[in-house]
Amino acid sequence: MNFVRVGKIKDAHGVKGELFVLLFAGEAAWLSQLKTLRLVENEHPEARVKELELRFAKLHKNGFIAKTIDLNTRNEAESFRGWLLEVPAEFFVSTKGEAIYLREIQGFRVFTKEKGEIGTVEGFGSNGAQDLLLLKTSWGEFEVPFVEAFVTKLDFAGKELHLELPDGLLGEADGDEAQ
Repeated sequence: MNFVRVGKIKDAHGVKGELFVLLFAGEAAWLSQLKTLRLVENEHPEARVKELELRFAKLHKNGFIAKTIDLNTRNEAESFRGWLLEVPAEFFVSTKGEAIYLREIQGFRVFTKEKGEIGTVEGFGSNGAQDLLLLKTSWGEFEVPFVEAFVTKLDFAGKELHLELPDGLLGEADGDEAQ
């Protein structure tokens, strides 16, 4: 099974073994599906993994409070400070008519009407107002707002994203170098 890192344990909450989980993204639509907390000690590929059975979770500030069956004291909860939270990747698959999850288009080839294929979606960011796509092209990397006005076609079967971008958004690509 594949997992996605969505947050980290910021601290213990209260005295009964509850955890405060800080989320990397602003929402947790998947929270009601969560049955266990899959915690990873650090970024290392061979890091320790611990799965804790979830008793309840409730949204709190920029994350959520989790109570597990396994942790009963503040000291036990504090021992997980800094551990990363992973959830099943299947939580991030949209259905027809729903807004997509950005990770669903990672690796898609990107096309514009003027230049044809220009690169791939390598990652994501935010400028506070909108999501950004990190596009990797042969002439550099660029952050492009992922807004409906720029998207002309999104082809999941072909793993293609077609965009109509304003002049100058791709830096030097608008000149002769991208031809």
